[in-house]
Amino acid sequence: MISPDLPITKSEEDVLNRSNFAKNLAQAVIQCTFPTSFSIGLYGKWGSGKTSLLNMVIEEIENIEESTIILRFNPWLCSDPKQLVIQFFKQMSAVIELKKPAEEKVWELIDQYGDMFEAAGIIPIAGEMIQQAGKAITKKANEQVKERKDNLQKSKDQIIDRIIKEKIKIVITIDDIDRLSEEEIIAVFQLIKALADFPNTIYILAFDYKTVVQALGKVQNGDGREYLEKIIQVPFEIPAPDMDSIYDTLFSKINSIIGDVSEEQWDKNEWTELFEFGMKKYIQSIRDVIRFVNVFFLKYGILKEETNLVDLIGLTTLQVFEPYIYSKMIIYKDILCGNDFSIAHAEQQEKEKKIKDFLNQLIPDDETVDNKDAASNIIGILFPKIRNIADMPYGRGRNYIRQGLISNNRISVPACFDRYFSLSLESDAIPTPLIRYLIYEANELELDKNIMEIYKNGKIKCLLDKIAAYANDKKTIRLSCDRASLIIMVLSRKWSCFKVDDRDKDFFSIPFVWKYLYCVDPLLKRIDSSNRFSVICTIFKDESVQPSTLALLLDDFENQLGRFTERKSKENDAVFSLEEVLILEDIFKKRSIEVIDSRLVLQQYNGLNFLWMLGQIDAELAKEKKKTIITDDFSLLKIIDYCVSKGSVASTSIEKIRKVNKKALEEFIDVNEAYRRIKEYMETEEFYKSPEDEKISAMAFILVMENTNREVTMEDSISEETAKRELKKVSKDSGKE
Repeated sequence: MISPDLPITKSEEDVLNRSNFAKNLAQAVIQCTFPTSFSIGLYGKWGSGKTSLLNMVIEEIENIEESTIILRFNPWLCSDPKQLVIQFFKQMSAVIELKKPAEEKVWELIDQYGDMFEAAGIIPIAGEMIQQAGKAITKKANEQVKERKDNLQKSKDQIIDRIIKEKIKIVITIDDIDRLSEEEIIAVFQLIKALADFPNTIYILAFDYKTVVQALGKVQNGDGREYLEKIIQVPFEIPAPDMDSIYDTLFSKINSIIGDVSEEQWDKNEWTELFEFGMKKYIQSIRDVIRFVNVFFLKYGILKEETNLVDLIGLTTLQVFEPYIYSKMIIYKDILCGNDFSIAHAEQQEKEKKIKDFLNQLIPDDETVDNKDAASNIIGILFPKIRNIADMPYGRGRNYIRQGLISNNRISVPACFDRYFSLSLESDAIPTPLIRYLIYEANELELDKNIMEIYKNGKIKCLLDKIAAYANDKKTIRLSCDRASLIIMVLSRKWSCFKVDDRDKDFFSIPFVWKYLYCVDPLLKRIDSSNRFSVICTIFKDESVQPSTLALLLDDFENQLGRFTERKSKENDAVFSLEEVLILEDIFKKRSIEVIDSRLVLQQYNGLNFLWMLGQIDAELAKEKKKTIITDDFSLLKIIDYCVSKGSVASTSIEKIRKVNKKALEEFIDVNEAYRRIKEYMETEEFYKSPEDEKISAMAFILVMENTNREVTMEDSISEETAKRELKKVSKDSGKE
C-alpha cells in the first residue's frame, strides 16, 4: 500500500480538523464584494497542507454558491513569465465561457486582452511592462502591436465594466508559488497587482512566505515584505495540525500494512517505548506519515518473515528521517550487535570506551542529525547490549535473553543484522556506506584488506572512481589531511597488485592506469602544503611501494612542470616545485638501483615498468643497468614481455594485439640472440611453468621475428589470438600441453 504524496480533495478526507477553517474562509469569500481585486494569502512551509486547505475552501465555495466562477490557475504549466501571463487570461476566459456562456462579451474581452500581451510580446518584469527582446515582426505587425499596447488600459476598462454589469464573482487560486523561479514569482504578483486586478475577483494564494519575500525583494529595493503587504490584504498562517490526528493516521496505515499479528510478533511495551521516545519526534505532518509508510510498506513486504516488526519500524524510522545514521550503521555491525561481556575488567573498560566513541561518531552533534536525542533512543532500543554502556535511558522493555533475541530475529543478533539492510546493488557497485567508511574512517589495516577484497571482486575501478570523486568534491570538507595521506599510501602500496586488462573498454573511457593518478592528485591537494612533500617523500622511500608505481607519480609531477613533455608547464597548478621534484628524482634513482641489483625487479608484477622513467632522468644510468638485468632465460622472458606491449585495433570488432618493440629490446640484448635463446627456452618444461601472459608475449616476439602467419598488418604487431594459437600448437608438438 504505497500512498502517493497527494493533497486531499474533499473535506471528508480531512484528518487534521481544518475543515471548519476552510468553511469559515469560504463563507467570508462568498459574502464579500470588492470594487477591485482582493487577495488572501495562505502562508505555510512545504508539506504543511496548503494545497489540501485550498481544495477544501473551493469545495465549500462551490457548495455555497454555484454561480461563483472558480479558476484553479497552475503556473507550473507555463514555460516562462510571458507564457504565464498569456495562459492566465486564456484560462480565465475559458472558465467564464464554460460557467457563464451567456455573458460572451466578458470572456471574449478577457481572451482578447490576453492576445494583446502575446502579440505585443510584453511581460511584467520588475514592476514594468517591457518589450520582449528579439521578437521579429513585420512593419504592419509593429503598427498593430503599438495600437494594442496603447489600448491595453481601454481593454481592461471594458472588462471591468462588464464584470460589474454582469455581477460576476471570480475566485482564483494559485498554489505552490514558492516553487517557481524568481522571475515567475515576480510575474505572478505583477499579474495580480496590475494586470488582472478586476472587481469582485478574489485571489487565494498559497506559498512559503520567506521564499516569496526574498524573490519580491528584487522589485522593491530589497524589501519584498513591503511589496507583498501591498498585494495581500488578508494573510493567514496555515493552522497548526492536530498532532493526535496525525498519529492516528500513522497507526491506521501501519495497521493496514501488517494486519493481524500475534503478541509474539508485536510487543506492545516495546512499540510504546519506540514510538514515545523515538519515532514520535519525527512525525510532524501527514507528509512525514506518507514518507515513512511508503518505505515501511516495501521493506515489510520483503522482510516480514525474517525480521522483528518493532525493530523494522525503528530501523525504517532512521532510514527515512536520519539517512546519515542509517548509512553508517551497517559498517558498525560488530559494535552495534556487541559480544557477551564476559571478559576481563580492563578489556571491558576498553570496549566500553570504544562503544562510546563509536556512538559519538554515529550520532554526531551537528547538522547531519535531525534529532540526536530521538536517534540515540532508537539505537538504544534496537541494540540493548550497548544501551547501558552508552548511558541510553530507554530500552527497558527489551528481552535481553540471548535465545529470545535469536528466535525473534532481532536486529541485534549478528546472524539477523544483515537482512534488515538487504537491498540489491548493481553487480559492479559498492555500497555507499562502505565507500564512506573506507574514505573517512577505516584504519590502515582495514583499508588495505577492503581494497584487496574489492579488487578480487572485480570492483577496483568503481572504488577508484569513487575515491577520485570524493577527493575532487569541494564540499567534502570532512576528508582530512591525515585521511588523504593514508589513502595515498595504501593505494600506492597496492597499485602494483592490480592486474587489470582494460583493452576491452570503450575507446572513450579512461585507461585504468590513469585512475590511480586521478585519485592521488586531488588527495595530495587535500594535504596542507607544509606537510605535502613530507608525505610523498615517505611514500617514495617506502620499500613496499614498487618503483613502477613511483615512476607513475614522478611522471605526473614532471609533466605538471613541463619536463620530459612537449606540453606547457602548469607550474601554477603543480603539486610540487622543481626543487622538490629533483629530490624525488634522487630518491627514485636510488630505489631503482636497489631493486635492479637485488633482482626483485623480476619477481614483481609490472616490476620493470619504471625503466622508462629512469631513462628520462638519467639515460646513461638506465643504459648501464639494463645490460645487467638479463642473466638467464628466466630474466630474458621477463624482458621480452616488458618489450611487448598490449593494445587493441578496431575493424569489424575490437581485436587484441601484441606489439613487439625491438628497439627497446636492443637496449637489453641483441634481438637475434634473444630470438635464438627464447626458441630454445620454449622447448623446456620450465618455460611452460611461466605465467601465461609472458608465454604469449614470447610467441608474439618469435612470430614477428619470423614474419609469418601475421593477421594484423601493423608493423611488428601480431594478433593475440594468433599468438595463442601458435603457442598451443608448439606446446602440443613438444608434448608440453
